[in-house]
Amino acid sequence: MDSLNDWLAQGTFFGELKTMTFFKTYEGIIDDKRTHSFGGEFQYRSADLHGFSFGVGEYSAYNFGLNPSNPDETEGYVPSDNITMIGKAFLRYRGAGFDLKGGRIGLDTPFANEGDGRTMIPALYEGFGGTYALPFNPDIKVYGYRIFRFKPFSEDSFIKGDAGNPEIPETDTPQTDSNGFATAGVRWGHRYGANAEAWYYNFDKRLQLAYAGFQMPLDSLKMDSWTPFWALQYVKEWDVSDQAAPFENVDTDLYSGRVGINSRNDKIYLAATYVPHKDDAFLSGAYVAPYSYGIYNSTPIEDGQPLASMATKDQPGRSYSLRYVHHDDKLLAVLGLTRFELEESTGINYPLDESEFNAGFVILGYNVTDRFGLQFEGDYIDSDSDVTGAYHAERIRITYKLGNAPGHG
Repeated sequence: MDSLNDWLAQGTFFGELKTMTFFKTYEGIIDDKRTHSFGGEFQYRSADLHGFSFGVGEYSAYNFGLNPSNPDETEGYVPSDNITMIGKAFLRYRGAGFDLKGGRIGLDTPFANEGDGRTMIPALYEGFGGTYALPFNPDIKVYGYRIFRFKPFSEDSFIKGDAGNPEIPETDTPQTDSNGFATAGVRWGHRYGANAEAWYYNFDKRLQLAYAGFQMPLDSLKMDSWTPFWALQYVKEWDVSDQAAPFENVDTDLYSGRVGINSRNDKIYLAATYVPHKDDAFLSGAYVAPYSYGIYNSTPIEDGQPLASMATKDQPGRSYSLRYVHHDDKLLAVLGLTRFELEESTGINYPLDESEFNAGFVILGYNVTDRFGLQFEGDYIDSDSDVTGAYHAERIRITYKLGNAPGHG
């Protein structure tokens, strides 16, 4: 390259225009929610120069005066106010098997990630880290990150807090100010074959989390393009030093298993998750995920619905899930049913009683063209809670892609 201008000109511009509308209706005592948002994102990735490059991403969301003025009547997953911000700004190095970033970045880890594709603006992070592909087996990648600040879905700035648990404001786990978190992990395998991963997180002032999981195909039972599989997952959570309220005596075990059958475009499976009750533990042993909004943040524990999961209920217990997923270049279809059998918990603000309820959802997406996409989601939770009662939600998302995003992020 002859000059700085030549180098910058070889970079890539891309982005997405999008709009979302979100409705949530409760039969209980809390307010119904209605949120509209219009905006998009504009990204630039430079060309490599001796392995170094940089990236910048600007995000915006506007309400055009359509949203309620009462924040209790707007949805936490979608920005209800006008937002314009530089969400990504990072320096990157790739070489000798390393892929390292520092600055404002997105993450792809099980219990802290962007949650992209379901929101207007992804969850983002300030920190550094990256991956290393082992030279003797590139299918094995080692991960490590140190994160200092976090940007929730609906915020326009990076904060020292976390996601909290935004589902039921009267009973939720509050945001906790901290010095972020550190995580290290390893992944092995292929998308359509055997795979496994193990992770450790130290969530400052809250808890430590260890996770291990694998999925194994049963090739001997393969039928045409369909392959049965089975999978197991385990989460252990315990105390960290210098804890902040309300975290104290964290002691959680989570066991989850799946059996199913999949092809290149389809998957059907049953999943069961068990979190045992512990009398003297925080939230009676319930599963806590400080940077996860339930399934919206795509944790690997596939135990719930988009609006209800073991990560959002503050209670131990059991869940049983049935899922069907179809995904190709044109169509996305996800159908889900879940049965929750929750045990009593100390709760955050007051004790939570045992409860049993069912939930169901559907997600339908269609790519009209390679750039223009439509998506609808409908959810129903047959809760017996005096706070929410049964509730349902509808989400519409329309997107138009700009440019061509580079494969390396």
